Amino acid sequence: MSRHLRRSAAILASLLVCLSACGSPDSSQSSQPTSLASTTLAPETSAAADALATVEPSTSGAVTTYVVVAGDTLFSISRRFATSVAQLQAWNAARYPTLASDAGMLQAGWELIVAGEAGMTPLPSATASPGETAGCHAGDRPASAPAGVYRSIPNTGHEMALTFDMGGRLDPALQILDFLIANHVCATLFPTGAMSATATGQRVLAVIRAHPELFEIGNHTMHHCDLVHGGLGSPTEAPCATNGRPSSAFVRKELTDAAAILEAGTGQAPMPYWRPPYGSYDQTLLNVAAGIGYGKTLMWDIDTIDWKPISDGGPTAAQIADKVVSHAVSGSIVLDHLGGYETLDALKLMVPRLRQRGFVLTSISDLFDSR
Repeated sequence: MSRHLRRSAAILASLLVCLSACGSPDSSQSSQPTSLASTTLAPETSAAADALATVEPSTSGAVTTYVVVAGDTLFSISRRFATSVAQLQAWNAARYPTLASDAGMLQAGWELIVAGEAGMTPLPSATASPGETAGCHAGDRPASAPAGVYRSIPNTGHEMALTFDMGGRLDPALQILDFLIANHVCATLFPTGAMSATATGQRVLAVIRAHPELFEIGNHTMHHCDLVHGGLGSPTEAPCATNGRPSSAFVRKELTDAAAILEAGTGQAPMPYWRPPYGSYDQTLLNVAAGIGYGKTLMWDIDTIDWKPISDGGPTAAQIADKVVSHAVSGSIVLDHLGGYETLDALKLMVPRLRQRGFVLTSISDLFDSR
């Protein structure tokens, strides 16, 4: 499909979503929990924060239920209905016992109690308008784009890419993805294999799999080692070579081991995109990576430094947003982290401001395709 046809399709799809949202949810096709009168609601997005208290369903036995769809998390559902993850677990653990011990054990098709009275509706959506989201696309990796090191991708019109590394801290990762989905922000994500293999990492990969129209992946190696000088690494230095430069065989294994985990979790092969940990590379490393198919090395022209907490001199959310908005140009590549301390709050500030400047927030693939 041509780029212009895809753009038109994106606009039409967004308009259809808006039109369908105006109707009443149809609960006739959803089974109801035994002995509970309920109102079942179709998916809808909210920006509400978690409530803290847990309460029992009403004495009348009437509740509101919600059918889980791919990409949902307990956190995102709790925001939509102004409740909490703990409350959702308490209401639903009897029917789905795994929820009591693992909030991540959520499956599409499950029917959850989301409110202790009937007829509760999700809070207002924070999604962007169709005019703001037109043009966002992910996953179309154009073979015509030449190999090389890219700090930006110029001549792309008024488009830029938000990219997110996942190589360490993961606390806000799912909330960040929820925000990107709610606001239809395409992004390119660079997870490591080690962090992707964790429980939270697997949930992140599942969300990426559920939204291939928004998210694409690149390879950030298995253990986040410095592949030029040796050492470092995350979450531990143990697998990383510490006595000088890692061998070519070590580099190849770092990339291939990570790729197997990423493809199994997302359904996407990360090749040919990769990002060297710490931004550390030289021509020898580039040659090794290109030799196994990773010819496009994605760096950045705007570094948010969001991995550093404010207590250690890191930036505030406002400072991150100001930096990105003031430095963004056609084809900019912004470096964020799914574990960034102020990243979620910064996104809430920067996304509307970048769109007000006329930028389309899209993927690396779409930037290449725009040239």
